[in-house]
Amino acid sequence: MKFYKSIKQNSVKLVDHTMKLSLTVFLLILVCTFSFGQEKKVAFAEKYYNAHRYSEASEIYLELINKDKLDAQSHADVYRNAADACIKSKKYNEANDILSYLSGTDQFTFDDGYKLIKLLIYMNKAFDAQAIYQHAVIASSIDSRKPSLDLYFDTSRNFLDSLKRDTSMFSVSLATFNSNKGDFSPAFHPKGIAFTSNRNNAMETPWAVQNSAFLEQYIYDKSTTKVQKIKGIKGKKHDGVAYYDSIDAIWYYTKNLKAKKNVPLTTVGIFMYDATTKIETPFAYNNESVFVGHPVLSKDRQVLWFASNREGGFGGMDIWRSVKTADGWAEPINAGSLVNSIGDEMFPFESTGKLYFASNGHPGLGGLDIFKAELIGQDVQKVVNGGCNLNSHADDFSLIVDAADSSGYFSSNRGDFIDRIYNVTFIKPVIINDTIFVKFKQDSIADILVEVLDSAGNVIFAGKTNESGELIFKALPDVVYKVRTKHPDLVDAEFDFNAIGITPGDTLSKDLGLRNKQVTWAGVVTEKETQQKLEGAELSIKNLKTGVITAALSGKDGIINVDLPPGDYQVTASLFGHDPKTFKINAEKGQKELKKDIELSKTGKNVAVKLDNIVYEYNKYTLSGIGRSELDTLVLFLKENKDVTVEVSSHTDSRGKADYNMNLSKLRSQSCVNYLVTKGISRAKLNVKNYGETELLNQCADGVECTEELHQINRRTEFVLIFPEDDKEVKK
Repeated sequence: MKFYKSIKQNSVKLVDHTMKLSLTVFLLILVCTFSFGQEKKVAFAEKYYNAHRYSEASEIYLELINKDKLDAQSHADVYRNAADACIKSKKYNEANDILSYLSGTDQFTFDDGYKLIKLLIYMNKAFDAQAIYQHAVIASSIDSRKPSLDLYFDTSRNFLDSLKRDTSMFSVSLATFNSNKGDFSPAFHPKGIAFTSNRNNAMETPWAVQNSAFLEQYIYDKSTTKVQKIKGIKGKKHDGVAYYDSIDAIWYYTKNLKAKKNVPLTTVGIFMYDATTKIETPFAYNNESVFVGHPVLSKDRQVLWFASNREGGFGGMDIWRSVKTADGWAEPINAGSLVNSIGDEMFPFESTGKLYFASNGHPGLGGLDIFKAELIGQDVQKVVNGGCNLNSHADDFSLIVDAADSSGYFSSNRGDFIDRIYNVTFIKPVIINDTIFVKFKQDSIADILVEVLDSAGNVIFAGKTNESGELIFKALPDVVYKVRTKHPDLVDAEFDFNAIGITPGDTLSKDLGLRNKQVTWAGVVTEKETQQKLEGAELSIKNLKTGVITAALSGKDGIINVDLPPGDYQVTASLFGHDPKTFKINAEKGQKELKKDIELSKTGKNVAVKLDNIVYEYNKYTLSGIGRSELDTLVLFLKENKDVTVEVSSHTDSRGKADYNMNLSKLRSQSCVNYLVTKGISRAKLNVKNYGETELLNQCADGVECTEELHQINRRTEFVLIFPEDDKEVKK
């Protein structure tokens, strides 16, 4: 019996051990299979990416990142390629999410940040771009591209505002022959306007080196107002971005080179098609390993300008030129460093003494901007941005100008990122005798009364600014004027003004620089528990409309005395040893004084910080602008209290499956953590816990009917401060 029992016990142990071993092997096989599956997907995505089939690559990348949760730490380059593929296939929000996630890891590089900032500016999200610009990786970089980023965020220069400021130079309207399916790169033709279009096909981006088919060349006939395909230059792949030499009846255009066996990428070259002889001739410097395209002739037809990433450039696409000789086109010459940058320069067009081109490497409003280079012969002297409204935050390119330099056409994907062709008229000031046009301006504020007085004090002109905050006054050269302004919301001003040295007929812009009438915030900062008056409390006062932050300190006896322009503000008050506090104030127009006291509580141990606006839309995890402002409160506190760590916990409402909600809460925590890291908070200080729908704050559980407002209360992220002297487990 003992023998039998012993055998039985040993058998049970053996079975138990065998089951554990089998389970271990099974789990190992499962993990290996899952890992192998991921790596196989990565290989497929990279294959498509390397073949420049970006749309197909992006779909696999997004599945790997969003569904399979591919680890960014060990696959950072895959994330980078994913973002690049998304950008090239116009999935801009997805590219933003990928690069933003990467910014919260220690794999984040200056290259990643540079690309993300440029993308955010392209998406017209300058506020988000500034947050990335402040990331430690960007702030501490000595990369040669850093100065170009500094230019965007140097408040003393207001670069973006300066480009947006003057829209009086161009009149822009949508051309009538657009299909809304992708039309771009107009070219002059005796019958009307030739252009490249995707109106019968599907495309990604018009200038990307890729395999998507097919672009074709069309012409808009001005006499019949009809659009038809151009005969003779149609091929099996892309045909487009063309120039027509009407004297010799020769088309210069871009099309795919003949594909080579076992070479996945088909690139493009320049071809010349003689409409008289029906003979097509390739450009002598086409090369299957590089992009050669976007041809245009100089006015004398002796220089062929084009874009290429051929060897010897400055990075990306460059503008090149080839001079016509008795033996054909000469070896191409790079247009030089004034024109070309480390980015892409494309779509050249020569006018009289000028070379227009598009670039995303020179600082601009976002994406591709149109630039003008002054030419002496073929040499570039100066390059300037075309400014608003020729340029926008999106892609603006392929400007062509008529012989009189008075009108033309260009392409843009402004608004909805679909390429369209626009008419543009160059507005030149009319010279009336010796008149100088003075444009008074003030930040889009209408109805500012502007009075101009002569030297004797007589009012010789009076008018009010329009809805754009502008008013035109016709001044005489070499005369000194006195200017007075009045507006109920602005401080009255009086200053001298003159037009000395200004050429008659020119328009001179004069910023009025008026200040808003101030509201004085008066109050006292006290400690809640003792009512002691607190000196030195830091106040961060953010204008919720403009984003401008005013910093102040409470003075002796805790006194607050701050002058603010009228508006709504979010205030964060912080002082070492006390919980930070965030609240809103409203400084109303016409109000002389705003009274608001502040009570700060002593900091206890493991304090839960209440940030009222870290809430989310249903099924969303991205932070709102207000949510980011709320997190700035926590940033201030953590920078003051460097030994404090934080537990970040996110919650969902009860709708949806439990496992899905748990994953959603993880994404919400990650969104907050990524933002805090970009603000300089070490990831090591942030301990993440996620609860999904397990800790609801109200009765809205599964099956209970609730309003959207009640559900939103449960969609939140909370923070608990953990102090170093207390090593006990944090309990909620």
